[in-house]
Amino acid sequence: MSAQQTVPHWADVLALRPEVRASDGSVGELQMSLHKAVYQTKDVPYRKVNYYAEITEPTPSLVGFFARVARRLGTDDMGTALFHLDQGMGGGKSHALVGLYHMVNTPDEFFATDLGQAVREEAEQGGIILDIKSPKVVTLTADNFSPGRPTEVFGPAVNLFERFIWALVDGDMDRYQHYVGMGPNKDTLRTALSDAERPVLILLDELMDYVLPLSAPKYVDTMPDEQAFLSALMDACDDVPRVSFVLVMIRSERDERGYNIAAQDFRQFIADRVVRNGLTIPVNEPQDFSSIIRRRLFQATSDKLPTLDLGRSYIRAATGPFTTKVFDKLGANRGVAGFPERVEKSYPFHPELMRLVQEEWSLVQGFQEVRSTVAIFARTAMHWVDEHKAGRWAPTLVGVGDIPLTVALEQVLSSGLLMGNDRAVQGWRAVAGTDITSSDKTHGRAVTIDKELRNLGVESRQPAPAVRMATALMCYSLVGRAQGRRGATKAELLASIFEPSFFGASEFNAAEEVFNALTAEEGLGALSTDTPTNAPARYSLSIKQNLRMYFTAAKALVQRAEQESLVWNVAQQIAQNSKGPFEQVITVDRPRGEDVELSEIFADIDSNATRLVVLDPRRWTLLNGKDNSSRTEISALFGLGPLALTVDNAASCIVACVNTQQRDHARKRAWEVLAWRHVLQQVSDDAEDDLVQARSKLSAAETKLKEAVLKAYRHYAYLLRVGENLVVEFKRFEDDGKSALHGQAVWDQLVDNGRATRRGGLAHSYLAALLQNFDRALTPREVVQAFYKNPAFPLVTSIDEIRHVIFELIENGWELVASNGAALSVQSQGQIQINSISVTLQPSSKISESSHGGKEDVAGELFREGETGSRSGSSPEQGSGGEISSAEAPSLSDDENASLGPTVYKRYHLELANRSVTSHDKREEIWQFLRELAKALDPAFFNERDHQLIDLKVTLTTAEGHEGRIVSKGKEIGARVVIEDDDF
Repeated sequence: MSAQQTVPHWADVLALRPEVRASDGSVGELQMSLHKAVYQTKDVPYRKVNYYAEITEPTPSLVGFFARVARRLGTDDMGTALFHLDQGMGGGKSHALVGLYHMVNTPDEFFATDLGQAVREEAEQGGIILDIKSPKVVTLTADNFSPGRPTEVFGPAVNLFERFIWALVDGDMDRYQHYVGMGPNKDTLRTALSDAERPVLILLDELMDYVLPLSAPKYVDTMPDEQAFLSALMDACDDVPRVSFVLVMIRSERDERGYNIAAQDFRQFIADRVVRNGLTIPVNEPQDFSSIIRRRLFQATSDKLPTLDLGRSYIRAATGPFTTKVFDKLGANRGVAGFPERVEKSYPFHPELMRLVQEEWSLVQGFQEVRSTVAIFARTAMHWVDEHKAGRWAPTLVGVGDIPLTVALEQVLSSGLLMGNDRAVQGWRAVAGTDITSSDKTHGRAVTIDKELRNLGVESRQPAPAVRMATALMCYSLVGRAQGRRGATKAELLASIFEPSFFGASEFNAAEEVFNALTAEEGLGALSTDTPTNAPARYSLSIKQNLRMYFTAAKALVQRAEQESLVWNVAQQIAQNSKGPFEQVITVDRPRGEDVELSEIFADIDSNATRLVVLDPRRWTLLNGKDNSSRTEISALFGLGPLALTVDNAASCIVACVNTQQRDHARKRAWEVLAWRHVLQQVSDDAEDDLVQARSKLSAAETKLKEAVLKAYRHYAYLLRVGENLVVEFKRFEDDGKSALHGQAVWDQLVDNGRATRRGGLAHSYLAALLQNFDRALTPREVVQAFYKNPAFPLVTSIDEIRHVIFELIENGWELVASNGAALSVQSQGQIQINSISVTLQPSSKISESSHGGKEDVAGELFREGETGSRSGSSPEQGSGGEISSAEAPSLSDDENASLGPTVYKRYHLELANRSVTSHDKREEIWQFLRELAKALDPAFFNERDHQLIDLKVTLTTAEGHEGRIVSKGKEIGARVVIEDDDF
């Protein structure tokens, strides 16, 4: 005997309520109306107390709410008097108001029901005795009257205050006129409520339905009076014993109609006073849904439901691959653990179906919660009851795939899940009929697949597993799921057709056959598959082209020229916004034609400013193995090479260029950006989810493009003097976090390369060493120009930096001399005319020759303490370029030498034994020493320095091939070279 045969079928245990059967599963008056129940405008069944109690599930929230109102009315307890129900539409508010009306209008009859007994038991906790005698219910159904207009129900009353008084005095005209004459204030309301001398329950339903017309121009002037009345009524109810006020006012974000500003202000005014005077509560919790639905659809039974036995039968059947490949992959509270307990709450519906409705469908603003759920499940329950009674197969529990689209499709589509989108409704109707099943069950891709599987002998112990699994897929695909996902995983789809009659691997294999057939290329036509990183693949149905399809099609439309243009545009934007210490960022477009002269391409680049020149990647790239043309043209920009241009300020120009391989990667990122931009143009405005997702994809693609462009621009070049020659130094960032488009990063690297200074980093002694190499004194203007024209001079952050260091020179033995030979008195750097050509900067005539002889020490201090010097072979004593002529460093005459006395020679021994150079800091220390040695032997100082002999012994232990050219260079100078193996 199978597991499911040991447990009675739910259709044999539960009987449908007569009204469900009578309405053919439509359930008729699903939405309760307080107006209909109170004023008897229609013969609705819930106007009768017993019927209301029968269909109302006594959930903890509802019973607790009723009990609080009952205690307020039936005792002298001065607890909370004001209650505000603000759930969205379909949240059970009107149902609760009808129940309160019955409890107070006919208390004896109400408290005789099971629901009433539960309320009384809760209300009388702690020994309290309820005594609700001759109560009065004031019912204001605001969705059934309008401002400024009298109605038959409320006599001459035309506003909320007058309608309240009319209902309170039961239409007694004399009393009505008396209280109205007193005015809508707190004293009037206290008096009227006290004069009633009995418990009073005030029910104000659908307030915002009244406020919307009240905010119209014709009545908006009366709005303050209505607000004042409601505020006074809240206070009065709080003050008068045995009075309770229940207000229904849907939250603005949950009301699908929306409000104008005046109505929003009104609502906020009332909401603020509710916070002050009362309590906002829900009347239903998500966990109440299943029990509410069961109560609404099925007749109450005293028999114990077979939920635990049925749950255990599922666990016994869920073995082998169904455990490891399905239920273990569903997540917390969705597998076999705790399944019997979950069945007890959801029976006769599968816990997964109730989870989908309660945790996912109910999050959709338009979904009307209990009301929509009952409408869908009434049709579903009646269909399967009829199938079971006819002896045909019916699910052991009604699951996600068991909503019969043949009879319940329209209820699903009109439930609000699709937000009233007619195009979406039509689209899903077409998908259901084409991909799943037609209304007569004869057509549909899933129907066809079921036939094919039967012909192949695939046995899944149910008549239509493909239709069932495809229906589940549609239900999972209707709305977005957690974390922005759509559709279902394979495990969810396999679980949707699981039955407790399954045993072993054969049924699992059959379920997989169904899944494979539905998801194959020839399977469901509207299927979309998404394979996220580090997560299971997801499958969904779509009523339109999904974004990935749009994206693939859009990529085919993107031209290569568009990609390259976008990369260049992004590069320019980054560079212009990140110039750092550079005075200018200049971007150079590729020429439109091939015959454009370089002088025209690079026009307007040469200027008296520090410039970061960014080259268009469509023409200039480096390190592609074929970058000779780029290197030649970059050299020409610096005034060097076979195509050299005539330039004056090459020394202050830094060129940023793209890496070829990285440029190709950036181009691919640009391709994605352009494709997503095309997608956004194609997605319709009403497809909000797709628009949000497409915008997110575009934003992510743009971020990746920017990162790729930054990484691609990793090359920079600058002018350098090496010995007597000018060369272009090509450098590259190895750190992906640095880019040649970021001016600060380039500048910092130039400082490390000894080619620039940081702010405040230029030493006056360094400038002195530079200036003493000229054969004449320079004017301030010439000094400034040297920093932009002469590569021996470092780049500085501003002309003010030059002005400052000149002033420091003047404070340290230099002076400005006028054309008549007179020294100028300079008291501050602001007095220095930086562009002057009528004065010269020169050492003071008072400086002794001995101090002049200390020039070697001056030259050694290239920058201030903490700054690094040049590693490129240049020295401050080497000649200048540009407009300023150069000369060899001056040497001392024989007479000058004689005056200094005999030369004293000393021998300097330095020994450094087996020093490790594996760390960066140690290598830097050794390099600093070798650099000082190189400066001491620099040919440029030949005439100044009196070196005689050098004894040099070097032992370098390094990996074979890493020795560089030291062997060949050593042999060139006659050194003995010994190379031996080492077991280091």
